[in-house]
Amino acid sequence: MHIKNRKNDELNGFYRPAFAIDSLISFSTQIVIFGLAFISSILISRLLGPEGKGIYSFVFLVPITTKTIISMGINSSNVYFIGGNRFPVNRIIGNTFFYSICVGGGVTIVLLIFVPFMNKYFLYNTSNVYFYLTISTIPILLLIENIYYVLLAKRKMIELSWFRIIQPAIYIIALLLFISCASLSVMNAILANISGILATIFLGLYFFFKNKYLTGLTTDFSIFKETINFGFKQHLGAISQLLNYRIDMFIIAAMLTPADLGLYSISVLIAETVWYLPNTVGQVLFAKTASENKEDADDFTPLVCRSVIFVTFFACTVLFLISDFIIPLLFTSMFLSSVMALKLLLPGIFFFSISKILAQDLVGRGFPQYASVAATISLAATIIFDLLLIPRLGINGASLASTISYFLSATTILYLFKKESQVKLWDILIIKPSDLAEYQRIISSFIAMLKAKKFT
Repeated sequence: MHIKNRKNDELNGFYRPAFAIDSLISFSTQIVIFGLAFISSILISRLLGPEGKGIYSFVFLVPITTKTIISMGINSSNVYFIGGNRFPVNRIIGNTFFYSICVGGGVTIVLLIFVPFMNKYFLYNTSNVYFYLTISTIPILLLIENIYYVLLAKRKMIELSWFRIIQPAIYIIALLLFISCASLSVMNAILANISGILATIFLGLYFFFKNKYLTGLTTDFSIFKETINFGFKQHLGAISQLLNYRIDMFIIAAMLTPADLGLYSISVLIAETVWYLPNTVGQVLFAKTASENKEDADDFTPLVCRSVIFVTFFACTVLFLISDFIIPLLFTSMFLSSVMALKLLLPGIFFFSISKILAQDLVGRGFPQYASVAATISLAATIIFDLLLIPRLGINGASLASTISYFLSATTILYLFKKESQVKLWDILIIKPSDLAEYQRIISSFIAMLKAKKFT
């Protein structure tokens, strides 16, 4: 990076070692979360079997999907406006809380009314009580998501780590308590997860009080209007993207059996572990790009992207090679059918890691609509190929459909990023010899900052 650009980065508080520290803290948190989530998934899969795992996965899929649909892109708007110091924090948070409680609560009431009709179409004969419990968490899930993005925008990385870890930690503790007292059931697993959700919201509110973000809390319709206007451009893409991730599970739940859904959920769980790095780096990159100029982003984002692609390719290759061994070892031979579904899904997981990095950069540049375009194209492909392939190939068809759609998303985002940045394609995708010197410089600066205790 040129000296001028590096000075600009330092003035904005986002020079490369600082970015590395933020990413390292976030990625380390992801590793802990992954470990806890993986242990809980192993426990649930082994004790509930494919059918119980499928039911449990689906009843939480409904509120998570609903939460994303009604979020209106407020979370990404908050990062953009708070990161750029565009509006007072207390007014942004006031709007967010008001919306989460009122809209989240209203939608919850409507969905609870329709619960008796749900199991006629999905997972026939599943207890309505499961849906009543999980759907009731929608307002809390909406608040948790918005608290998360405020902490991200303020770069409270240590607090953000605790905020993210507490849910899976309390969840697994509750699971172990249920297992020690009685055999694990779907109901117990649901209650354990809800206990983690409640612990998370209490910790988030504590951090907000501690940082005085709630001081002078108020709503401001003019700011809320701008928040919606900006966020909605990306919101359609967020909906499309979530459906792109999970529409196959809805289709499997409608066309196949709960056991098939449980088998497929394990393939998805393992495959998506590869996304921990691009997810982490992408979110930090979003906050960074939102606070810097286009020239700095053109210089830094390709370095980040090609580095993440290299690591992701290696991870996908390793998972492909060990999947025949690792799935029956961890989840028992009941889940052997998950192996081929995982192998067919991994190429798409690799392609989509490109989208995860570049889409966040484009949103940070002020082009949230581009993520929506790519996600919509990808979703359309997912639905078409799911309907064509799932009846013929079962869960393997769902994996193949996802890989095709993820490839289309990656190519679309690459085209749009190249259009806005004028960066050469090989600069985005291919590691350069000069990158090694850049890594060494970042690591050296990172170590120096740790010694000076400037990372807190």
